[in-house]
Amino acid sequence: MLMPLLIAAAQPAVASDPVVIALVAGEGDRKCLPDKSLCLDLPGSANAGEADSGLVLTAPASGDARDLPLPYNRDDGQSLGLWPYLVAVPPHGDAAADARQYLMGVVISYTTMYSGGGGNGSRLRLLRLDSTPSNMRVGDEVLDVVWDSSLMIRACFSEQDMKDRREACHDDYNFTGTLSAGPVETGELPALTYRAVATAYPRTSRRSQDNSGQRLKAADLIHEKDPECSYERTLRYNPATSRYEMDRPAPECSDYTTP
Repeated sequence: MLMPLLIAAAQPAVASDPVVIALVAGEGDRKCLPDKSLCLDLPGSANAGEADSGLVLTAPASGDARDLPLPYNRDDGQSLGLWPYLVAVPPHGDAAADARQYLMGVVISYTTMYSGGGGNGSRLRLLRLDSTPSNMRVGDEVLDVVWDSSLMIRACFSEQDMKDRREACHDDYNFTGTLSAGPVETGELPALTYRAVATAYPRTSRRSQDNSGQRLKAADLIHEKDPECSYERTLRYNPATSRYEMDRPAPECSDYTTP
């Protein structure tokens, strides 16, 4: 699998060969294509109160750099991070001969604290990215999916609770998403595969219920996968909406994804 990724990073992908390219560490916090021909960075604002500098694209070989605005801000406790991959996509029919077009990802994260626990969550936003030297720009958003969450809720309120729960005094709920190349199909943008895994600890815990009175067994103290909220979907780009859509609706999993 590694060799096709390296080859695809050095040349534009065609419709029959969509590839999700893993970025590698560059100078500072930059994330780069494996051949270092293109690097991305989200440096943030230099001083409090200043606007974010947006996405910085650099071509280390030539020294060229471009600061491109993003449609997101670091505010209300949100933080922005780069998804460490690019999706190579075929250029449009009228694109320049040296066109290099991708989908890039921004992970928007947030944290919530409350008495007896807290949680954090994030969403992945995919945007078009044209890295053609003569036309570097960030385009429209094409995907918004739940990406990652981790919740911890207090479950012991007395010494008896501690004893009954074998000192497992917090319920943990975790959700993780992944994105990979999907089935090979023709289309404006490549099909993608979205996979989600949700787990609860202890395995008997349900966020919508009061779990403090449970008498746990040693066998309960594991991270149990939730079969309803662990799922796979194919994502296909719909030109009518200009967005990716799942082949069927995702289940309702806010117990795992909403802090």
